[in-house]
Amino acid sequence: MDAIYALKNKKFLILKHSLIFLIVISSGFWCIFELINLRIQNWFYINLPREINQRWILGYLLSYGTVIPAIYVTKEIIHSLMGEIKIKNMYIKNYAVYAITVGLFMFFITLLLPEYFFGLAWVSFGLIFDGYNYKVRNRSFAKDMEKGCIDNLLASMLGGLFCGILWEFWNNWAVTKWVYTVPFFEELKLFEMPVLGYVGFIAFGFETIAFLNFLEGLWSVTKKMMALTLMAFICFFTFPLIDRYTVFSYIAKIDEIDFIDKQKIETFKNKGIKTSFKIDVKSLDKYERDMLELMHLKGLGIINLKKLRQNNIKSVEELSTIDEETLSKIIDEQRKRRIRLFLKAAKIKKRPL
Repeated sequence: MDAIYALKNKKFLILKHSLIFLIVISSGFWCIFELINLRIQNWFYINLPREINQRWILGYLLSYGTVIPAIYVTKEIIHSLMGEIKIKNMYIKNYAVYAITVGLFMFFITLLLPEYFFGLAWVSFGLIFDGYNYKVRNRSFAKDMEKGCIDNLLASMLGGLFCGILWEFWNNWAVTKWVYTVPFFEELKLFEMPVLGYVGFIAFGFETIAFLNFLEGLWSVTKKMMALTLMAFICFFTFPLIDRYTVFSYIAKIDEIDFIDKQKIETFKNKGIKTSFKIDVKSLDKYERDMLELMHLKGLGIINLKKLRQNNIKSVEELSTIDEETLSKIIDEQRKRRIRLFLKAAKIKKRPL
């Protein structure tokens, strides 16, 4: 996307010496939402690699490090195609005070009543940052609208939506992925995301660019280094918490699998197969296929598979017959939205055609 932008405008937006700075800042920015998710419990991760360097560096740091660059570049391309869009000048008296106050209220009510107000997490920081930007004369959406310009706001929101759709599309087909457990919206989904959740990407585009405007207002090198240090600290404070509370399962290595005949395992290893997702299902007998299918069901994982086997549940069909309380006790998972997701997946998997 940055190369496409450079073809037209003769300059890169992110492919320059400041990219490493932006990756760390972006990762720290997203980690704020990972911390919020510890409270609202809207998503969790499945089938992650066990190696900590793969998870933390190639996974969390670089993956989260794409958030701001992706939305920023996409927004700029959309903006260049859109051009100026004029509206009637809009002025809100004491905007900075109202925006920051309302943003803080949204944030605290999200933490206080996450079951009902989880969606406000995707608006609150945008208001806080835009209010602050307006107050200190950084670039802000409110200032744009006072001048009768709404194109920057629209481009930011569309950039968030465009990236969100791509992220959800790619995530849908991935092995290592995130899964949503959003209250009241567990049924109607497009890919893994509840349909109404895409509205959140529109708000997140606004929020991300408001934060970027805040960063651009840090004019001194000292302040930028302080911001970088803070975001790096947030990252490495958050990563262990993600491992403990948000990661649900890890990819099963071939040596961990004990329900497949040892000779078959050796054959797979000789072929260079390292994980359960590369196993040729056709070479397995019915018991082995059932167990593998159960382990892979929505990333249930090998640890939970062993717990199910100890309770004589050895297939997706058998899993579909138990209730929420039983499964919760077996795998020691108290978050009922996660339990419902696995039981629903089991019932769909074994639903007659």
